[in-house]
Amino acid sequence: MTRGTTYLATGVSRRNMVKTTGAMLGLTAASGTVAGRAARSRERRSRDGLHVTAHRGFRDVFPQNTVAAVEGASRLGADRIEIDVVATSDGEIVVFHDERLDDLTDGSGPVAETPAETVLDAEVLGSGETVPTLAGALEAADPNVTMNIEFKASGPLSWTEFAERVLRIASCESERFYVSSFDPDALRAVKDVSPRVDVAPIFGRNTTENLEVARELDAQAVNCSLGVLDGDLVETAHDEGREVNVWTVDTWREARAPIELGADGLIADYPNMTTFATGGPRGSGPNQ
Repeated sequence: MTRGTTYLATGVSRRNMVKTTGAMLGLTAASGTVAGRAARSRERRSRDGLHVTAHRGFRDVFPQNTVAAVEGASRLGADRIEIDVVATSDGEIVVFHDERLDDLTDGSGPVAETPAETVLDAEVLGSGETVPTLAGALEAADPNVTMNIEFKASGPLSWTEFAERVLRIASCESERFYVSSFDPDALRAVKDVSPRVDVAPIFGRNTTENLEVARELDAQAVNCSLGVLDGDLVETAHDEGREVNVWTVDTWREARAPIELGADGLIADYPNMTTFATGGPRGSGPNQ
C-alpha cells in the first residue's frame, strides 16, 4: 500500500480489516496473542537492539491515527505506537495529524475551529474509520505497547491546559506512554504539569539547539529525522543517557544507517523495517 490509498470501502468492519491485513502480512492467530507479541518483541530487541514505533499506527498499512491503526499496529507486534493529538474548538482532545480536516477526511475546515461532534464524525481516507478521541485510541492499544503521544496543536487551549487534559486522559487509559513534540513549549508544559512524565523533542534541523532543549527538560529521548542523524548525535545523546529514535523509516535500506550508528528506535510507516538491514531476513513485510 502507498500513501493516498483508500484502505477499504466504507462500512467494512475494523476488526475484519485488522484480521485481513494481519493475514496479508503472514500473521497467524497465535502470533496475535499478547504472549506471542511479547516473545517477538523480546527477540527483535535482543537481535537488533531496537524499538520499532508504528508511525501514526503504521500509516501505510492502516488508516492513520485511527482506532483500527492502533489495534492493527498492536497486532503486528509494534513495540511502540505514535499518535498525534490536537484540540477541537470546544477543547476535546482528538487523534489527528493535520491542521485541517480536508486532506485526510471527508470533512473540511481547521480542526481548531470545528466542534468535537463534527470532527469525530469525519471519515478518515474513505476507510469507514472516523477520527477518534485520545481516550478511544489509547483504549485500543495493547497494554504492553508504549504510546508515543505527539503534541501537534493546542487549538483554543494554552499548552498548559492542553497538557493537563492529555495527561489526565493518558494516565487513566495507558500504562506506558511518553510525550513528544516539535514545539519545546509543549514539552515544557508537560514537565510543568507532571515532571515525572518522559518527553522527547522532535527535530529535523538545529541539532545543537534541540540537544539543549533535551538537557533543559531532562528528556528521555531525542526523536530526530534521518536527515540530521549522525554518529556525533548518537554518541552525545547516549553519553547523556538519552535514547535516539529516528523518523521516518520507510524501507530496510533506510534502516541500515540508524542501526549501524547505534540508534535505539525506528519510527516507521511499515512493520519489519529491520528485515535485511542487519544481515538477513527475519520476517515478511510490504517493503522487502
